[in-house]
Amino acid sequence: MPALLTDLRHGLHQLRQRPGYAATIILTLMLGIGAVAAIFTVYDAVLLKPLPFTESARIVRVLRDQPPVRSSPIATSTYADWAERSGTVFDAIGAWAPQTLNLTGSGAAQRLSGYQVSPGFWAVFSQPLALGRGISDDDETSGEHVVVLSDALWRSSFAADPSVVGRDIMLNGEAWRVIGVTTPGFHYPADARLWTPTFLPARPADRGNNMLAPVARLAPGVTREQAQAALRGITEWQAATFPDNYKGLSARVERLGDLAAANLRTSLSILLAAAFLVLLIACANIAGLVLTRTQSRAQELSIRRALGASRRALVHGMLVETLMLAVVGTGAALLFAQAVVHALLRLVPDLLPGWNAPSLDLRVVAACSALMLLALLLFGLIPAWRASGADPATVLGSGARGQIAERGQTRARRVLIVFELALSLTLLSGAGLLVDSLYRVVSVDSGLRGVDQVLSAGFSLPAPTPQGNEDFLTAAPRIKAALAPRLDAVRARLLEIPGVTAAAISNFLPASGDGGFNGGFSIPGHEVPDTALAEFRFVSPGALATFGIPLKAGREFDQRDGQQGTFASEIVVNQAFVDRYLGGGDALGQQVAVYDGSAKTIVGVVGNVHQFGQDQPVSAEVWFPVRTVPLGDLRLAVRVRGDPLALAPTLRRVLQDAFPDMPVYEVRTLDEVTGSTLRMRRFNVTLLGAFAAAALVLTWVGLYGVIAWLVAARRRELAVRRSFGATRGHILRLLLGNAASMVVPGIVLGAGGALVLGRVIASQLYDSGGSQPAILAAVASLLAALATLACLLPARRALRADPMTVLRND
Repeated sequence: MPALLTDLRHGLHQLRQRPGYAATIILTLMLGIGAVAAIFTVYDAVLLKPLPFTESARIVRVLRDQPPVRSSPIATSTYADWAERSGTVFDAIGAWAPQTLNLTGSGAAQRLSGYQVSPGFWAVFSQPLALGRGISDDDETSGEHVVVLSDALWRSSFAADPSVVGRDIMLNGEAWRVIGVTTPGFHYPADARLWTPTFLPARPADRGNNMLAPVARLAPGVTREQAQAALRGITEWQAATFPDNYKGLSARVERLGDLAAANLRTSLSILLAAAFLVLLIACANIAGLVLTRTQSRAQELSIRRALGASRRALVHGMLVETLMLAVVGTGAALLFAQAVVHALLRLVPDLLPGWNAPSLDLRVVAACSALMLLALLLFGLIPAWRASGADPATVLGSGARGQIAERGQTRARRVLIVFELALSLTLLSGAGLLVDSLYRVVSVDSGLRGVDQVLSAGFSLPAPTPQGNEDFLTAAPRIKAALAPRLDAVRARLLEIPGVTAAAISNFLPASGDGGFNGGFSIPGHEVPDTALAEFRFVSPGALATFGIPLKAGREFDQRDGQQGTFASEIVVNQAFVDRYLGGGDALGQQVAVYDGSAKTIVGVVGNVHQFGQDQPVSAEVWFPVRTVPLGDLRLAVRVRGDPLALAPTLRRVLQDAFPDMPVYEVRTLDEVTGSTLRMRRFNVTLLGAFAAAALVLTWVGLYGVIAWLVAARRRELAVRRSFGATRGHILRLLLGNAASMVVPGIVLGAGGALVLGRVIASQLYDSGGSQPAILAAVASLLAALATLACLLPARRALRADPMTVLRND
């Protein structure tokens, strides 16, 4: 223990003597370990940890693939066939369909994400109920309004009162009996707040209205491939028996865990690989710093060896110093990683699935710390052991203040710098490609004008629930009778707000990424492919002026449209629809059989909008009057004079006063809404850019340290050269050539790595194929410039020194 305390005191003294060295090592450890730990924490939570459901590996989604759509829901009769004919491959099979419900009578009106679920749904998830029971077969057939609450809703709106089970609550203006409360933490789908019956037995046989999402539990011993093979036989029978509905039908079985974060897998994998590159650069940087530090202490170790210190004692002291740096650096990395995880969750709170909250994985921190410690020991203690065993007289007799420029160690430092430069160039070029791709995407015309002057919000009107054996066509008149007058009243109230110049209501905001309400159609006199689909959008009068969408021909909807009958007799289409299915000719007056199957007349043509993001193709669209919309979960927008956000409090107050049972939520500018389609691209650019910047800093620090040491080691040689007439320019060229011997190989190797990375991230790029050479050249020039700067700074100090003074001191 006394020896250890002595080594600790000596180590602290050595680190205080060179605070820059200690700070650089600690900062490098923090960046290298922290980057990997933070990204892997998110990667693990999203892609590796099992979902928090009983035997979650056996839970699968069953998806319909039927060109031109993929991974889509199914009709009620399709679900019945799959459930009845799948035999023993599933222990349980259920289905769900999304719905929106307004909760009233329990404080302010709340819009809740609800799901209609079949009884098998609860068996799939092993009855995750804390109170009461789930929805049963009797509930499905009786038509009773029963509901299961999530634990979160039960606590937030009903004060965790157990007696709520058996009571009625008001949903969409109707009484629903609470029959159960789920266990804490159970929420499937991810945003579910409550669940109601699907009433499938009471619904008419339907093979065309696809709205159910099946979920199943594999039987013990049954693989996903076996389940998919069983469904293949069912879909082949369906396609042969009902060709009008099931042409090209197939079913795909995917594990729920794989499907939950499929859209994040590629991005997180790329970011994790980038974090590991930063870790490798940090290891190389530490190795170079420790080599330099050990070599510079050769004279000190020799003096202590000459005074009687044993090799073991010398190396033990170096080990203690190394461990001190490792402990402090790892502690800093833990704090840094935790901060990065919190920042990531704030950056993309709704992109990450909510089942497993990311929490710092200490195993990753331990593994990264072990790798860093290995670099410290390998490149520090081994040279120290060799230096402590050298003949003190030889060491003390060497020049340059005891710095032994061993060729092996010098060569090792050069190799490490080449390695760092190559990795840094690879990361920088990848970040450059993503930035270039993002710039190209935002340069695409979205089809909207003046979105920064538009304020938008979501609102929810209570829509009647289908009763008994009502199908959509039967229930539609009741839904329209309930919603249409209120939609007129909402828009009229919006236009009365001071500062509002135009107002509109729609089922989806334009260019928001929302949609997917689509269907087939036919056009008399025109051949339309069986796989053709059109996006269905419901809009009110004033939509074009509000959203800034140009009118190409005809007119937009007015107050007369949608007044007569249940469904619209007039439609508006976009230019893409005209170009693809009407040959780009005059569309006005053309008849289109769409939506409910009846013929409708085109009265207007509007400009194209990139509804799903500027990096996505324009879809063919059919617009209907919003008075005929079949659901109450809608969006509103107002174009204003001045700052739109300044109107947000007024908008909320006016609507809540006029319509107290109508929740208003997500009040945002349309500019913010349309920008949300690029969140994943911005997320990738931000993270990879940060890693590239960290790599650049680490590389420059390592390069500067090695060049500075080499210049210092050659100061006697440089002094001799200057004494014999060498000019400043000659000395600079000599030192720059020395730096170029490391930079050029690093750039060449890095260019190869950049080309490989470009292929790996190709799926994340938009129209960037021809930009890679230019970006690669720019990044190489940047690294060359930084290398020149790293060389000029120590060269300037060397040239300022008086040659005679240097020779006299050495």
